[in-house]
Amino acid sequence: MKIFVSLLACLMAGSVLAASPCELGPPRQGEQEARSLEVDFDGNGRMDRLWLLPAASQPAARGRAVDPWRRLQRPFDPAALALVIDRGRAGDCLLIQNRRFFATPIWEDGEAPVHILKRSSAPTRAWRKVARGWRGDGVLLGTEAGIDILLYWDGRQPRIAQRNEAP
Repeated sequence: MKIFVSLLACLMAGSVLAASPCELGPPRQGEQEARSLEVDFDGNGRMDRLWLLPAASQPAARGRAVDPWRRLQRPFDPAALALVIDRGRAGDCLLIQNRRFFATPIWEDGEAPVHILKRSSAPTRAWRKVARGWRGDGVLLGTEAGIDILLYWDGRQPRIAQRNEAP
């Protein structure tokens, strides 16, 4: 019985020490927090916070990551770059990871190519044709080819949309 209690205590201590990137907040750059953006990603009328989490910047972070390109969920990999969306409610932290997409030089050097597409803006109309079920504001993710990809919320999960554009 003592072994079981000790094992249970160790497991609980490990889960208490590991926090999600939303609980830890944006990484620090010197004295300041890294840049974060305000977006109503899920369309609930409340502002969410979005930031880029560089690889290995929060090695103790834990959680579930979503790969909307492949429509998969897997354990968060702290050694890979992630896009974090803090939806403001406890436990409502979206971690977007895709090693192939985020491994290009455009994501490694300089300012990240992330832009908010407000649902009330004029360019939104063109995107709505390819983003079925889109709610809230979108997040435009830049690519090496100069073609944006839209990350959006469909009411249940994050999705990716691409327009038919040539570079």
